[in-house]
Amino acid sequence: MNAGYDHAARWALLTALLAAGFHETWLRVVREQAAGAGSGVLLAPILGAALTAVALHLRRRPELPIHDRQSDKIAGTIVLAIALMVQWLVLPRYTGSYVLLHLDVLAAWVFLLGGCVFLFGLRRTGAFWPAWIVLVVVPPGAVRLASYALGGSGTAQIVVALLVVLTGPVVVAAPALLGRVRHRDRGSSDGGGHARARRTVVYRREAWRSAPLLVVVALVLALAPLPPGVSERLATGPPTLDGPGQVIPEGWQELETVDYPWAGRMFGPSATLQRQMIRATRVRADWDQLLRPRVAAVQSLTVAGTGVLELFPLEMTFDLSAARVSPPRTVDLGRGVTARYRTVIDDENLLTWSLLTFAWSRDRGRVQRVTLITVDNHEFDAVFPPTVPGTRSTFTRLANLLLRGSAAVTDTNPQDKDLDMLIELGTELVRAQWTGQ
Repeated sequence: MNAGYDHAARWALLTALLAAGFHETWLRVVREQAAGAGSGVLLAPILGAALTAVALHLRRRPELPIHDRQSDKIAGTIVLAIALMVQWLVLPRYTGSYVLLHLDVLAAWVFLLGGCVFLFGLRRTGAFWPAWIVLVVVPPGAVRLASYALGGSGTAQIVVALLVVLTGPVVVAAPALLGRVRHRDRGSSDGGGHARARRTVVYRREAWRSAPLLVVVALVLALAPLPPGVSERLATGPPTLDGPGQVIPEGWQELETVDYPWAGRMFGPSATLQRQMIRATRVRADWDQLLRPRVAAVQSLTVAGTGVLELFPLEMTFDLSAARVSPPRTVDLGRGVTARYRTVIDDENLLTWSLLTFAWSRDRGRVQRVTLITVDNHEFDAVFPPTVPGTRSTFTRLANLLLRGSAAVTDTNPQDKDLDMLIELGTELVRAQWTGQ
């Protein structure tokens, strides 16, 4: 077989394994892009890596005929093991930030790197190191957060994509310029020895012996489950939507409303975020032993589509950098609405609170995420957790989760003090949106 056809066949195998091993990932990216999450920007690194590889190929130089298949196998096995660990061990830790980070896309690029080491050799793969820097060292989460830092709009995504794409060619141009300067300083004293060297890659038989291993790894990667998306939990809400908040149910009175103007910058120009502070008009001993009227917050985020909720999970609207959150419990609020209940212990601010959240579709394609919040302090002037665009706290929380493990950010022994109260309030709130009271 001609060497060109053989190399093309190896790339065809890698492409097929990349598509099969991460088929669910690519489908999720397409669906997220269609839902408005802007996930298409995650594919910018592969375009930048491809352009970088072409630039390197055009200026490639003869290589020394050095080849160590044992080194290829060791390095390739380590890289494939990293891909498996990212997909099976690291990704489950970040289920709440799955769309934001898309660690499965990073695992795909690492798998591609390991496959290239096996099929083409460590030396030949390493010769394209600037392309791998663009593809592997620039993680999807960094692309996402950079886009968000510039405003999160379509223009910001295009700017970030262009920066990523151009990174590789700029790196190639810089080593080329540096190489010319060094070559000029050395003169031609090497006598052209490298020019007579023969280019070598892994021989055909050795390369195809690695194919079964790559197939098995791709199969194991394909079996890794991905976190469920918001669209899978999305309920059908009442069609009418009057204002950014909710109709307050009977037995509660509204104390004040707070609108957050930064919501449009974070969630899109048409997004609204409002918090309604409400107080019970009756006292109940099962809610407070001292018979104090309970206070709760109803927080409503209205956006243009589910993709925004996928990209910005609930945790990004609170400062949870020093907090421990309990695993979610699923509860039924009636009318087909399913909510998730969690408790939060903020060790830094000495604040313990509970929240119940659900998402539903409204009229004109808009989507709402409704969050009910209560705090352990039942006094009238109790402090509620502020709503903030939590970029900095998100960084801290993700770092703690990576370095210290899930125990550092998870409340494994929640008290669930307000579970019954929030379920009752949530059920009444859902009913009130249809009945108007």
